[in-house]
Amino acid sequence: MNRISKQLPITASFILLSVFPAISYAQNNAPDSAQGQAMHEKHGDHNAMLANLNLTDDQKTQIKQIHEGMRSKAEVVKNDSSLSADQKEAKIRDLRRDTHEQVKKVLTPEQRKQFEENMREHRDDKQQQPPASR
Repeated sequence: MNRISKQLPITASFILLSVFPAISYAQNNAPDSAQGQAMHEKHGDHNAMLANLNLTDDQKTQIKQIHEGMRSKAEVVKNDSSLSADQKEAKIRDLRRDTHEQVKKVLTPEQRKQFEENMREHRDDKQQQPPASR
C-alpha cells in the first residue's frame, strides 16, 4: 500500500507532462476557418474598403490575385515554426502593407484617393473601439 501511494504522484505527474504538449498542439493548430474568421474580424472587411471604388472587372481580377498571393504568403509565415509569434505578426503586417501598395498600383488616381480615405476611416474606427473588441 505504501509503495503504491508513493508511485501514484509520480505516475500522475508523468501523465500530465505527457498530455500538456498534446493540448498545446491542439490549441495552436485550431481549424483554419476559426483562425481565418478571427483574423477577418480583427482586420476588418477589406471588401468594404474597395466597395465604393467602382472597380472594373479587370481591376477586380487583379486585386483578387493580389489578395490570393498575400493569403498564400501569410499561410507560409503562419506555418513557419522558426518564427516567434511577434515575428509572425510583424511579417504579416509587412505583407498587408505590401498588398495595399500593390492594390493602389491597380487603381486610378481617383480610386486611389478614395481607397486611402477608406483606409483612414477604417483605422479611425479601429482606434475608437475598446481594446477588448479588437
